[in-house]
Amino acid sequence: MTRLHKNKEYYANTEATIERVRQEINAGLALLNKVDKTIVTFFGSHKVAPGNKYYEHCKKVAQELGRRGYAIVTGGGPGIMHAANTGATQAKAPSIGLKAELLKGEKITDPIFTGELSFRFLFIRRFVMSIKSEALIFYPGGYGTLNELFEYVVLMQTGIVDTVPVICVSKKYWQGLFDWLKDNPLKNEFFINDIRDLHLIHLVDDFDEVMAIIDKGK
Repeated sequence: MTRLHKNKEYYANTEATIERVRQEINAGLALLNKVDKTIVTFFGSHKVAPGNKYYEHCKKVAQELGRRGYAIVTGGGPGIMHAANTGATQAKAPSIGLKAELLKGEKITDPIFTGELSFRFLFIRRFVMSIKSEALIFYPGGYGTLNELFEYVVLMQTGIVDTVPVICVSKKYWQGLFDWLKDNPLKNEFFINDIRDLHLIHLVDDFDEVMAIIDKGK
């Protein structure tokens, strides 16, 4: 039987866990409430480096959004997160990094943040990253990115949170996943109730498509 050493740290000391959760939610919401511009949040792989096509695309999109008066929020790490915060900084826009304290290899010291916080609890970090955002932009990524994508879509599908544009950049990367959703959960098994559920997610390639979706969602 698995011994839950890491889990026990949280369930065996409930008061400490609850207090840390309270502190992180309060700090996260306080930071967001200082931002007086419309927020767009970026997600994607932490593995892409400057020069990578996704990195450069993301940096340009974030920079242009910043120039148009938007604030940029990310998970505060390398890769796509670094690209978005760098673009925001170059546009002199608010650039927020919400970092994952326990994830190794995601420490950023570059001066690309106008505000930053570290979170021990990833579920609180995901909540803070999205709760005041009026668009969520997803670049290619792995398990973490998929986790975030489907968590937010489920919350919108079920009406638990407001529906905002969910934009997946790179049709080539994402198309196979959404073909599978159409062919299996929707058509064959009826696990997705309506084609409208799929329309919560927009597949795009270029900045004009991104802006058209964001502008339509206003």
